[in-house]
Amino acid sequence: MNPEAPSPLLEMAILEEPVSIPLRQRFTVVSTAVRTLLVKLTPLTVPLLEVARAASSIFLCGSWKAGALLCATLLFMPRYFAFAISACLLGSFISKLLHLPAAMRKDGTLLYNVFLSALAVAWITRGSDLAAPAIWGMLGVVTVYTLLLSAALWHWFPLRAGLPPLSVAFVVAFGTLLTFFPHWAAGTTLLDMGLPDEPALPFVVAAFLRSMGTILFLPNVWAGVAVTLAILVWSRVAMINAVAGYAGGIIIVKLLEACGLEWLGWFAGHNYLLAGMALGAVYFVPSWSSLALAFVAGSVAALHVAAVQHFLRGSGWEYLPLPYLLTIWSMLCCLRLREKSGSLLPTVGSFENPEAAAAALALANVRFPHRNDTHVLLPTAREVTVTQGFDDKLSHRGDWKHALDFEVHDAADNACPPGCDDDLTRYYTQGLEIRAPGTGEILRVIDGVADNAPGGCNFAQNWGNHLILRLDYGGTVKLAHFMKNGIVVKVGQRVGAGDLLGYCGNSGRSPVPHIHLHTQASTETGAPTTPFCLTNFFTRTETGVRWNFASVPKVGARIAPATVSTTVLGTLAHLAPGVATYKVSSSGFSAPETVTTTLDESGRYVFSSGKDSLTAVLGLHALQITQSSLTGHSQLLRLLSFAMPTVPFAYQSGMNWEDCVALGSESRGRALAGAFSPYLGYATQRIITRHALHPTTQRLHLSTTLPDAVGDLPHEIEFTLEPIYGITSLIAHFKSHTLTFTQSSFTPTLPSGD
Repeated sequence: MNPEAPSPLLEMAILEEPVSIPLRQRFTVVSTAVRTLLVKLTPLTVPLLEVARAASSIFLCGSWKAGALLCATLLFMPRYFAFAISACLLGSFISKLLHLPAAMRKDGTLLYNVFLSALAVAWITRGSDLAAPAIWGMLGVVTVYTLLLSAALWHWFPLRAGLPPLSVAFVVAFGTLLTFFPHWAAGTTLLDMGLPDEPALPFVVAAFLRSMGTILFLPNVWAGVAVTLAILVWSRVAMINAVAGYAGGIIIVKLLEACGLEWLGWFAGHNYLLAGMALGAVYFVPSWSSLALAFVAGSVAALHVAAVQHFLRGSGWEYLPLPYLLTIWSMLCCLRLREKSGSLLPTVGSFENPEAAAAALALANVRFPHRNDTHVLLPTAREVTVTQGFDDKLSHRGDWKHALDFEVHDAADNACPPGCDDDLTRYYTQGLEIRAPGTGEILRVIDGVADNAPGGCNFAQNWGNHLILRLDYGGTVKLAHFMKNGIVVKVGQRVGAGDLLGYCGNSGRSPVPHIHLHTQASTETGAPTTPFCLTNFFTRTETGVRWNFASVPKVGARIAPATVSTTVLGTLAHLAPGVATYKVSSSGFSAPETVTTTLDESGRYVFSSGKDSLTAVLGLHALQITQSSLTGHSQLLRLLSFAMPTVPFAYQSGMNWEDCVALGSESRGRALAGAFSPYLGYATQRIITRHALHPTTQRLHLSTTLPDAVGDLPHEIEFTLEPIYGITSLIAHFKSHTLTFTQSSFTPTLPSGD
């Protein structure tokens, strides 16, 4: 019998008394009911969501909320709304018949050209005398044509040109209509669209808003306001970059007008703002550099507008978004030629909005500053001292500055017993086993160079006995100064991480025995070195042992390889999918909270409660939380994000480790202040975690300290992890109170949560 379960008599007593349901619990009940209703309405909601995402994909955002507002904007012209919805539903139906990728329908990438082409048909046929059946027939033909062309180009462009296809299918479809029916286009241009009267605004503001509306074939201030609001719902940063792009384009417009050029630069403002938004906030992570790029993109788009209007004048094609396409393609191709990325970084992966991409990059820069460097293991099983580091005073200079030297020292920091510095065999490092710093293939072995007497150097054979190892995951490693005939592997041999390679000596440019380690740009001997870092190692400190995920140790640091604890790994690798219920108590208050653990397609743990979620990856050396989406709904997940951003597989008595957690993640991309965070920076909280008790096969008990915690953050969090059940308890110690979460039940589920 479950001791936590109430007795039947107590249940009857509860039923007889009036029940006061907490506000949070009421919200949970209502949310559950709404989700249940939405599941039942799925056959109806899925197509509508596809339409909404198709609309939002015009701005490369994929947000159904923004798309729904854009669709609502079309109600300024109900004809547009009917044509766009009908075309998208037809396109979705045909794509299902053709078994086109469902993901392309769901994220809007397949249908947004169809959406735009439907608006083009609605616009151009307003000036025709065709009967309604003929117009709807034309809509069907254009929809099928645009859909097939969009699918074909979506496959061809990335593979052949390495560029996004964007709205090419729409441009071709609409350009064809303009070519076949120029008289309809001319007649439509003269018709009154019946849009609301515009308010009195400064010319530039009105022109900007009309440009926003023009994207939906609604060149009206009020329509532009609606489109602007839809974008703001998705991202304030995107709007900032749209304004920057528009400003760059208008400056070029004014300059060309001052030179006497007669053209419709103000009419084509949608090209400037779309180019600024795409390059400044979508294709590149928002930053000061990307904001400058948005301004330049708008300027380049204006120049393309001038060229297109000159060369295609009178064809109708000059009013299509060709300048926008040319700008995106030309600038992406140009920026790919950079030898160094600098602060302008391309967006990698998918994010809810540009703010989230910028926040993720900022946190990654703090947590994983060496993520783009080659990661290698310490090439020995013993504790060693770093005797020379990067860009050091002796030999690690110039093209070979990225290198580390290791020696074995005693407790008094001596390389050999006192008085034995002239006897090579008495050096602690002489004959030390050198092990593979990663898995790969041996490319080169030099093994016949004699060892130097202590204090001597062989400058003719700088590297002495050495080998070159090509790592399977990328990177070329050189290990140098083996003893003569001390390398035990051969060229072409494959080795695993930790395999014996040979024994350390004193050959080459080596006055005392030491291990030299570096990564290099090519497989040739003497090639320039490249940045790298050591991974999964301990550093001895005055207060104990510090575990390091990936860093470059300083000169004088005493370091040792971290080995996997089967006890710790066994717990972290056996967190089962399921639904856990927790009792939450603080100062006499008690309330339940439910957390669901699932596994995604990549095998990552996903902890979710309502709209809040944490994603944890079981990597090579640790369990790490790599993604968080916190809205403030779940207190447990918020505290858990601070408690265990990283839990290493290694264990040593007294060990601790550091990490950083972003502050204010629950408001990321939503609050107005989030619009300026990519440019002003993000606040982070440093945390220090340790094993509070010796790990056992039943549980891990850890404690996390938040130094200098401010605001509503706790100063310490204790938590327990158990196999299968996951987090079984968590205690957060605040200055004024203590908050306790205790798991009261756990129901296993399938990996997907079913």
